[in-house]
Amino acid sequence: MITLRDYQDKIADWACKTVSQYGIAYLAMEVRTGKTLTALEAAKRYGAKKVLFLTKKRAIPSIQKDYEAIGKPFDIVIINNEQLHNLVDNDFDLLISDEHHRNSAYPKPNTGTKIIKQRFGHIAQIYLSGTPAIESGSQWYHSFWCSNNSPFRYY
Repeated sequence: MITLRDYQDKIADWACKTVSQYGIAYLAMEVRTGKTLTALEAAKRYGAKKVLFLTKKRAIPSIQKDYEAIGKPFDIVIINNEQLHNLVDNDFDLLISDEHHRNSAYPKPNTGTKIIKQRFGHIAQIYLSGTPAIESGSQWYHSFWCSNNSPFRYY
């Protein structure tokens, strides 16, 4: 088992509460501060049974290592966004999207974002980004658009 840093513990607790209440949370944390571990711990506290973790291909081994470090408290499928269209499973109760700023395309959502919305928009979601440098408010809209729980869902 691994011990979280104090700030990770607080953020994991906040994310768990936020996802429980609103069905969505965005962890915009500095690069190399442990967003992955924090999100996995939040998923554990949330009581997730099966998690879909979307990331870049090169990050998969690191995420698997963090998952093992927290004790494998739930089932997990870790894939890169480019393989999302090949995914057969739909029985997830939580989605974690790493580098989520890539889903903020404007003026139209990209293909991966559309797949997330169509297949997983109804489940709880946690977004991670160390660089959420959104250029316009419209990009924030599209970043959250893939969840039915978007704070902008009525617009």
